[in-house]
Amino acid sequence: MWLPSTRTSVIKKGGGGGNGLVGVAIEKDNKGSRHALKWAADTLLSKGQTLVLIHVLHTTSPSLSKAIAEKEKARSKAAKDTAEAAKQIARVESNRRASVELKALKEAEDMRKLLDDLTHIDKRYRKYTIEEIETATNSFSESQKIGEGGYGPVYKCNLDHTQVAVKVLRPDSAQGKSQFQQEVNILGCIRHPNMVLLLGACPEHGVLIYEYMANGSLEDCLFGKKEAPNPMMCWQVRFRIAAEIATGLLFLHQTKPEPLVHRDLKPGNILLDHNYVSKISDVGLARLLPAVAENVTQCHMTSAAGTFCYIDPEYQQTGMLGVKSDVYSLGIILLQLLTGRTAMGLAHKVEESIENATFSEMLDPCVPDWPPVQALCLANIALQCAQLRRKDRPDLATVVLPQLQLFRDFAQDSTTSMQQEVLSEPRSEHSSTPSTPTEPKEGTHLINSFTHHHTFHTFYFVMQGRMKFDSPGVYDNCI
Repeated sequence: MWLPSTRTSVIKKGGGGGNGLVGVAIEKDNKGSRHALKWAADTLLSKGQTLVLIHVLHTTSPSLSKAIAEKEKARSKAAKDTAEAAKQIARVESNRRASVELKALKEAEDMRKLLDDLTHIDKRYRKYTIEEIETATNSFSESQKIGEGGYGPVYKCNLDHTQVAVKVLRPDSAQGKSQFQQEVNILGCIRHPNMVLLLGACPEHGVLIYEYMANGSLEDCLFGKKEAPNPMMCWQVRFRIAAEIATGLLFLHQTKPEPLVHRDLKPGNILLDHNYVSKISDVGLARLLPAVAENVTQCHMTSAAGTFCYIDPEYQQTGMLGVKSDVYSLGIILLQLLTGRTAMGLAHKVEESIENATFSEMLDPCVPDWPPVQALCLANIALQCAQLRRKDRPDLATVVLPQLQLFRDFAQDSTTSMQQEVLSEPRSEHSSTPSTPTEPKEGTHLINSFTHHHTFHTFYFVMQGRMKFDSPGVYDNCI
């Protein structure tokens, strides 16, 4: 039977007596059903019948059913999205691991190829025994020690009737062993007038034998004795050294099959022979770069290597190494050639002096006759090389080196002109020595010689926007 005004049904089983079984089915969460249940309990039980709640109907309204369905659908979608996101993360992680493994394999393969190439190359250095080296250095006597390198002492001695420099690896230098092998690998199979020459080695004992560089390092010449400056470090020699460093650096960058980045270019690693010809040394930190694309080569390093104030800021922050990392170091060295100052904050000081038209005060006072226009122009090239962002630095091969070669040519012209003046001076009747040459006047043949290079005019127009001159009219005289 149906109870009135409710959606609750009452099912009665049994005989007509008072011992019948009555079941009541009610709708869940229905207020009317609850009232009906109470009525059934009061009425039926008073007649001696047994009341049993046999089922709860889960009937719902259409709107409630729709809401439940949408909620279930949303829950299902969220679960699918979560599963898909987990799959995506797994894919990314898998790709990352594969990329790291591939990169490691590529680097290992590059090194294997390099070593294979070196195995088949007729190495141009001689292997010495430790006994030969000990005899030459008088058992590594302190009296023959001429310096201390990055990973060991350096001795001067004679081997095969030739003056040489012997570099010895410290026994406890773990990193030095890999750098030692790197230096042997690189210098053992390359030759260039502006790269230090490796004459021999004793690999078993970590000994390298180089040509002896009589005038030490550029650092010694620039900062060694300020109270007694080196008279040979005139501006002409400095201009030539600038071009020589860039030439040697470009040689490293153009090695085949992959470019080489020095990573530790600084005045202490630029050595000078008896004629003050500069040569790049200490390539133990040099790094082979995989070619990423034409004219674009860089790779990621887990930790930056180099010397503070000379290391590329972008490489230091990101670990991304490229050939322009060396260009930054070159820029700082060029500024030091001009100013004779330490590297700390030097680029900012020079730039500020140019803006304030006080650049002449920044020039190294050890050189009394700087050509002002050319010095300023070289400073601007150096500042471009020392830009913080790699993309703002000029290309070494197409921009920097051609300009530095013009400075070198200008210096050579100046030297030749002064030599001719000396030769043309009349000799005294009672003296076989020439009289003191007349100092060249600023703005005469020095500038005229420089302006013979028509390509340099273009550079002046390019740089005019960022140049300020200490005295008016100098720029006009140059072009």
